[in-house]
Order: sequence, then structure tokens, then C-alpha cells
Amino acid sequence: MKRLSQILLLAILALAMLTAVGATAAEIKVIRPDGTVAATLRPGFGPEAIDVAPDGAIYCGGQGRLARLDLSGKVLLNVKGPEDLRPSDEAKAQSNPKRRPPPRRVSGIAVTDKEVFVAIGSGWSTRSLSNLYRLDRNLANPKLLLERLRGCCQRCDVATHKGTVFLAENAAYRVVGIDREGKVLGKWGSRDRKNVEGFGSCCNPMNLAFDDAGTLYTAESGLGRVKRYTIHGKFLGLVGSVGVARFNRAGRLAASCSNIAIAVTSDAELIYVMDFKNNQIRVLKKKDSS
Repeated sequence: MKRLSQILLLAILALAMLTAVGATAAEIKVIRPDGTVAATLRPGFGPEAIDVAPDGAIYCGGQGRLARLDLSGKVLLNVKGPEDLRPSDEAKAQSNPKRRPPPRRVSGIAVTDKEVFVAIGSGWSTRSLSNLYRLDRNLANPKLLLERLRGCCQRCDVATHKGTVFLAENAAYRVVGIDREGKVLGKWGSRDRKNVEGFGSCCNPMNLAFDDAGTLYTAESGLGRVKRYTIHGKFLGLVGSVGVARFNRAGRLAASCSNIAIAVTSDAELIYVMDFKNNQIRVLKKKDSS
């Protein structure tokens, strides 16, 4: 939610821009590195999470649906997601009786050369929980891998690296690594409002990305921090910070629990981060080592 081609930014940032401008159209905007719009894609629903496969196919999910598109915008697949759209009993119990409980939504998606991993969330606030599924590239044969992942406000970002799936279990302030069968390989991270090595604000890390060397980049909602870690959790440094308020009119809570979409070039020279406050994509450039 969230790789780069040589020409286009990964579409995870396109989804962030839709959110940033308050768009309601079911569209994905593909953006060139110079900031111009290369294409507008329409999957047939409002996208909530998105990723690009190694072969360039675009996968997205939203409103209970999953889709695969090519870069020309042709919808190759549009299928029902692995869970029912209706609110779960748990979501109903958590909801305000005066408000309709939220439907389940796609809270994260990641694609490998052979498989698609999709997190489906339900519930409100820090009590929201997500389930993780594995599907094939035809968006069929779903298998439930993990349940009750703690992703605030139905946000549980998913990323992959060399066969391992990494989850931003933000309400628990940690990153979880699993294999393709759902076996937990490791968990790391802790809540820390004073030191940069830990994760602060409401619930973090919110979004994840990898470079080709296998360095994991985390983005923190509410703080706007982008940091680098090894896959085992060793802190490698602060990359930079961006604006954090989701909208200029947003309250503190809205700024503290929103996607802060991130994409990294393969050589890690450039890091693209969505600045919700200013409706802009910020570009962080690696410092010259000299």
C-alpha cells in the first residue's frame, strides 16, 4: 500500500495521491519521476492497497475486490476478495451503535513473481485486526496464513523480499517476518517516543519498502519519519522526515493513523514519500558519501 520501473513511480504512491486530494473516483494515477501523470487506470472499484509485480503487472484491492491490470490500464482480472464485505461480529461489537460498523477492507497487498499476499482488516482504531492470505497470480486459491494482526484503522502494510513476507503490525509497534506458509520467522520493534530507533506516535511503522540490497525502509505516520533497518531489525539510520497531517483540516488522530506511502528506487538513491499535509510527493535523495 505499498519497486520502481525505470519510467514510472510505483503505483503505491498513486493510491496515496487519491487519498491526499480526497478523490472518490475509482482511479489509479501512474506518475513519472518528473511528477507528470503518465496514465490513469480504472480497476472498477476504489483502490485501498496496491503493488506492482516484478513483471510490471499492477495488483490492487478495495471495496471487497481484487484486480490485476497491465500498464496500459487493461483490467485483466477483477474478482471478489477472500473475505466477505459484511462487517464482522467483532467489528459490530466495537462500533458505536449510532454509526454503521466499517466493512472489511484491503489493508495491505504485496506481489512476488508467483504469488500475491493480501491483508484484510476490520474494526475501528487501534482495535482493528487484519487477516493475511496467500493467493496465486490469478487471484485464486486463497489460503489463510495469519489471523488477528494488529493494524490500526485497518492498515496493515505488506512487503516481500526474497521469499519472506514482512508485515507492519503497527498497533504492536513491530515488523513481523513470515514464510509463504505463514510460519513466523521473527518479530522486532518496540514503542519508543524518545529514541529514533523505536517507533512512536499512535501506531507505527505504518508503511514498508525494500531496495534491491534488502534494506528495509519504514515510514511513520504522525511523525513523518523514514528510517532504514536490516531485515532482522538492526537500525541503520534516519533517512529524513516529511509533513504528517493527512489534510490541512485533519485533527491529531487523523494525522497519527494514516498511510504514509513510500517507494524506493532499486539503488536506494531516491526515496519517494507521500506528504499528506501538502498533497505532494516528497523526494528524499541519498547524501553524497564524500
